[in-house]
Amino acid sequence: MEKKFENLAQKAKDLGANAAELIRTDSIVFDPRSFLKCRFGCNRWGKYWTCPPHMEISYEQFTAAFDRYQTALIIQASSPKKSQEITLEIEKEAMLSNQCMFAFAMVLCVMCDDCAYPEPCKFPHLARPSMDAYGIDIGKTVEPLGLKTTFDETGKLLPSWYSMVLLD
Repeated sequence: MEKKFENLAQKAKDLGANAAELIRTDSIVFDPRSFLKCRFGCNRWGKYWTCPPHMEISYEQFTAAFDRYQTALIIQASSPKKSQEITLEIEKEAMLSNQCMFAFAMVLCVMCDDCAYPEPCKFPHLARPSMDAYGIDIGKTVEPLGLKTTFDETGKLLPSWYSMVLLD
């Protein structure tokens, strides 16, 4: 994996990520069933600017751009707000310090408690789509990295929020 991006993984951890792992983009798993779960299993569908069908970038346009990337940083955080905060900071750091001008964060947008949709987005410069909105199977993608669902000592499920920054 590119050593030039190790600083970004460390910075994500320094910012509070539970884990941050570099991954080759050809190991990211796409599964059209993820899109079905997004459409029929999520209460955000059609109610948020960063969720389908409001993203205005087709799956084909996204995958054409995605194919230009070779490296991504997978970030695990304990809350959606922390996930978004860390991921956007890493995107900015990649652009400024690593000269990755096309660095692109994919993270569930939780800038507003209630999305402004259908009114204009209040934070269009910070809004990004989530990984699963474009058919990425998050579980199958993070499993080889040793990242998985975890439980506390009482057996209670601990929350894990995954995001990614596409690099180079």
